[in-house]
Order: sequence, then C-alpha cells, then structure tokens
Amino acid sequence: MNAYAPIRKVPLDYNGIASSAFAVQMEKEVKDKETELLTNKWKEVGVVGNKYLLIPNTEVKDLADDIADQSKLDWEPLKTFFDGRRYFYGMQCRTTTEAVKVGDDVGIGIGFWNSYDGSTALSFRLFLVRLACTNGMISKDTFQSFRFKHDSSSEGYEEEIMKAVNTIDNCSSDIDTAISGLRKMVNTTFDIDEMKKVRTLIPALPVTTWGKITDNYLNKYHNDDVSLWEFYNSCTDILWHDKKPTVASFQHNAYITDALLGAMA
Repeated sequence: MNAYAPIRKVPLDYNGIASSAFAVQMEKEVKDKETELLTNKWKEVGVVGNKYLLIPNTEVKDLADDIADQSKLDWEPLKTFFDGRRYFYGMQCRTTTEAVKVGDDVGIGIGFWNSYDGSTALSFRLFLVRLACTNGMISKDTFQSFRFKHDSSSEGYEEEIMKAVNTIDNCSSDIDTAISGLRKMVNTTFDIDEMKKVRTLIPALPVTTWGKITDNYLNKYHNDDVSLWEFYNSCTDILWHDKKPTVASFQHNAYITDALLGAMA
C-alpha cells in the first residue's frame, strides 16, 4: 500500500442534503476485471469533520526530515508503517548510544504519527532501538511526545519545528531513566516464576500474541543463564518485526515496555 499516494477531502451529502462530514479519499491503482487495465480511482479511507485539517503523509515525512536536519543528532530512516488510515515514520540515531550490557547497545528513535481518519493526531514520540536487531522499544510513560499545532496556512510551523527539535535534543533524562530500567532487567533472572509474574503484569495482552512471544523466546534461548532482558527482546522482536503489523503492534509494544519498566522502577 502506497503511503504517499495523492489524498483529498471531499464533502458528503445525503439525498441531496449537505452534511457537515467530509470523506477522506486516497488515489489507488485498480485493475479492471474484464480488460485487466490499470486505472486510478479514489477510495474512501475515513470520514472526518469539516474542520479537520488533512495532512498528506508526504508532508509528514518532509516535516520529520526537516526536524532531523535541524537536530544536533544524526538521524537515519528506520521503519515506515501505513494501514491505509494510520501512518508511522520512524528514524534512529546511531551516533548517540548507551550499553545495556557489554556488547548490547541501544540508541534513540523518534516516531512520527499521522492519520487520514482523525484517529491519530500529527505527533511524534521518542523511543529506544536495540542496535543488534533494530527492535523498537516504545513507551508512553517514559518517553516524551510532541503534538504539532497547525492550521491550513501553516503559520508558525517553523516555531513548532524548533520546539520539536528542542524536545528531541533534550531527552537525556528520559533516556537515562529507561536505560536504568533495562539494566535492571539484565540483572533479573528469568525463570518460570518470573514468566508467571510478567504475565500478571500484562493481563490484557492477547493470548495469541503471548504465544508468539514465548515461542520466540524458547526458540532463541536454550540455557539457564538468561534474564528478563532476553525475554523482553523476544517481545519487541515479535511486535516490531511483525510481517503484518497493525496499530495494535505498536500499542502492545508500549503496553509491555511500560509494564516491565514500571516493575523495575
């Protein structure tokens, strides 16, 4: 699915009566069943109010790149997600890293969100990235977020960009808090009792997701000298690298991260 396809907002009407709602439509290439010729058609991806400011994902990526360029840190693309409605663009910094344990470093990430159905505001949130496998570690409780204030004229956007840059460049205390918790995971032996404890911390995690995580853990780690850090890496491995990711993949990532970091506090 093309996250950067043309997008538009058109008014809706019901039986000739104008509605206050608008349809958000994205251009999509469709194959005719009879001729097999490809044509471009507009497909509805959301319904929003008349005051909803539709921001194309192309502009969000440009905004993210502008912020990265003005940051004192060096950023590179990491992950893009788009389900037809919600968009995520993630970047990572490889030049500023911290070791959770010897030979196992993490870096900083920033993830930008946008939506075509009004479900997600234009915003970004910091997260951590395990460099060995590029697993993203998302937290709503620990890492700062930033919601952009904007209007149709984009007036004051440069000021918003500089506020965002300042948020990113001054995130060291949040990062230190998270890494302290991760290091405590390294020092927490993971056995069957600890697994039971972890499950009680995340009771709302679907059984199917829990099963994928535990299978991943059992396939990767075969000795007794393992810690909660290894199990947590199995969690982020499944959720960050899901072959068919959904918004729930990101939500479950944050849910597990916040529960485990909270337990380490």
